Amino acid sequence: MHWLVRIVAISLLVAVVTGCGGAGRYDARLVAADSLMQPDPDSALALVLAVPPGSLTREGDRAYRDLLLTQARYKCYITATSDSDINRALDYYRRHSGEREKLTRAYIYKGAVMEELGHPDSAMFYYKHAEATADEKDYTNLGQINLRIAALYRVYYGDEEICFEKYRNALKYFELTGNKHYQQVCYFSMAMCRALAEDTDWKDYIEQSHALAIQLNDSLAVFNCEEFMCRYLSHNDSTLNKAKQIGLSCLQNHSKYVNRDLLQDLAFIYAKQNLNDSALIYQEGLHSIETAKPDRRERMMHYWILSIIAHNEGDTAKSNYYNGLKNLISDSIDNDKHKNYIQRIENSSNIEKEKNRIQKITGLRQLLWILAATAICLLAFFVAFHLHREQRFKEILLGLQHAQLDRHTTLLEQIDKKDSVIEHFVQSMVSFMQTAIDACEKDSPKVIRRRIKESLPDVANDEFWNALQLYLDKKYDHLIFNIAQNPKITDIDLRFIGLSCCGFSYLEIAIALGITPTYVSKKRRMIAKKMGLNVPLQDYLNSFTQNNT
Repeated sequence: MHWLVRIVAISLLVAVVTGCGGAGRYDARLVAADSLMQPDPDSALALVLAVPPGSLTREGDRAYRDLLLTQARYKCYITATSDSDINRALDYYRRHSGEREKLTRAYIYKGAVMEELGHPDSAMFYYKHAEATADEKDYTNLGQINLRIAALYRVYYGDEEICFEKYRNALKYFELTGNKHYQQVCYFSMAMCRALAEDTDWKDYIEQSHALAIQLNDSLAVFNCEEFMCRYLSHNDSTLNKAKQIGLSCLQNHSKYVNRDLLQDLAFIYAKQNLNDSALIYQEGLHSIETAKPDRRERMMHYWILSIIAHNEGDTAKSNYYNGLKNLISDSIDNDKHKNYIQRIENSSNIEKEKNRIQKITGLRQLLWILAATAICLLAFFVAFHLHREQRFKEILLGLQHAQLDRHTTLLEQIDKKDSVIEHFVQSMVSFMQTAIDACEKDSPKVIRRRIKESLPDVANDEFWNALQLYLDKKYDHLIFNIAQNPKITDIDLRFIGLSCCGFSYLEIAIALGITPTYVSKKRRMIAKKMGLNVPLQDYLNSFTQNNT
């Protein structure tokens, strides 16, 4: 009966659109499907599929069908396997300047398809094109564009400030359209950005998102808001009990939505309250919820909980071990490489937007001059940057040629750790650096750099860093563990400190960590500032190593 009513409604809508002359430019069936896209995407998809491509004689109708088909599939959560449909639509609307709104939509869904196909850089490129094309009063599309760009920034770019601004722009447009569902999504996402940036005003945004979810009677959105509050309140000891109260209430009132995140949040809370048995019960409960392979955040939280439990039980070594694994995963979430690539894509799109503006004002010739000048400047910059890197690398190798590299015997005596991964590392590092020096005579810096990058993980592997930190903690009264409690200190900082404690020279530290000798001095100052030291970092470390020798 439900489907019968739906089919009758669609038929009536087609008849009304046809009678009103809405098919003057496009097939009436496609216009009807477009009008159903927001309230009922399933019916829109059914109506589009009922229109055979062969029945459409005009190219504009065929392009319109391709656009609506891609849009309806996306809204019905049918994952794209090809971009051929949207490519045909995009090609048509690019050639017809009078179809601005549809061109904007074509760019949006081309970006959506590329994102589903696993190409976020291309997705950003097309979203930025959509933003440049959209009419300033096209609030619905502008809201969607900002929402999608913000999501890409959050997942691939890692800049929470820009991500937050994009969500705020999206919220502004959705408020102008009166779409409360997307307003709730924006408030929730803004709360997430603020929480990741460790800004306490996330509470204001999640409360507004929660209020809208209740107003919309969206129980899943209510659950997500409460689970979010439970997670981030648990990071503060003063709000730990409130976090537990919200989490248990969420578990009881929204049992059908309970997920691995909520169970892990409760396990984390109980572990912090030194209730290890309860924490382990919720950890075991994770196995009862079927899901895909745990992501990096979940694995990081798992090791964090195990580290806290081990600390509660007085097992410092195990706690340090799990804390080290947690830090390794935390560092791996850094997306700087992909961030820079997306930034270049975004800059490229901004240049394209500027080109369109200049072309309207001064014509194609002026535009070409500007692009040519820009290209020359960029080329000059990259050539200069490349030459600078080559020169710095030459300086490193020349410095190593005059350095006292045969120091492994002294280092091994200092650490007093024979037949271990540390001994193997020191011997391998000396051999590794000597090979780099010898290669300087016959290979170019580019070739040597590549070899160093490929060989470093075999010389300084995870086993070495874990063993070194555990050993230094044992020898120097938990030095590394105590420093690691500072939330500003990263795993790379701990590796730098470990090598410094062993007496490595600044050149050896530079090679071991893959940084320039100049940056070693800067790194020392940065770590000292993070730790709030009033003395140089090396003096601080010497006060431990010399007193405990």
